[in-house]
Amino acid sequence: MIKNNKGRNRCKNGTVPKTSTVRDSTSLRIAIKSVIVRLAVWGVIPAGFAIWLIQCGGLKNV
Repeated sequence: MIKNNKGRNRCKNGTVPKTSTVRDSTSLRIAIKSVIVRLAVWGVIPAGFAIWLIQCGGLKNV
């Protein structure tokens, strides 16, 4: 009888190879919000526009 060496589990340690990368969207949102706030503090953009960007961009609770 011939032993089948190929099966579902082809990795040596039994783990499934990682096929996709996971992006941390929370840290990206925090970085974007901090840039908007810094630009408003420095006077590059008006404060009202910064508030509008944060509220409309979904960054209010970040």
